[in-house]
Amino acid sequence: MHDKEIRVALRTGLQQKYLGEADTAVIDELAICGGRNRIDLALVNGVLHGFELKSDYDSLSRLAEQAKGYGTVCDRVTLVVGERHIRRAVELIPDWWGIILVRRSNNRPVLRNLKYSQANPLIDPFSVARLLRRTEAEALLLKQGRGASDCRTSRRQLCEILAKTVELGILREHVRNCIRERRSVVKPRSCGD
Repeated sequence: MHDKEIRVALRTGLQQKYLGEADTAVIDELAICGGRNRIDLALVNGVLHGFELKSDYDSLSRLAEQAKGYGTVCDRVTLVVGERHIRRAVELIPDWWGIILVRRSNNRPVLRNLKYSQANPLIDPFSVARLLRRTEAEALLLKQGRGASDCRTSRRQLCEILAKTVELGILREHVRNCIRERRSVVKPRSCGD
């Protein structure tokens, strides 16, 4: 079973589960870590839930690195993995990740939840801030009462200011709202440094 089949099955399941919830977006290929990594499928509502897909045809060579990247920004993460890789993949991901096993039945992917994800204990405020576009970062700074002079700096410095001065819950909520507002874009992107 290939990535595309798994992605369609997962996206369809998530869209059906959250049908009609205006504050929910399902986004393909959300760039994180300054574009070095991408969340295969992101569910954005009251949390940022990343889904990493590993079909039986994929390699696990980057999974440990991807886990670190996901761990900096996602509130929850679930690995969606084919039978071929399940044992090795479990060794490469943090304990707080969830696991969905993918099997083929009647020539279709069937997703089975093996373990539910838990809350991420190690979110990095700077990495979360880097998910914002420049205008979105500036808007939050101004909303927090910072002067316009703070906004006349590099995007990286804006993110550093946000990470140091804005409470993490407020920052995460602003980022989720901004990502949802961009949902009409086919492949959302993060701003470069």
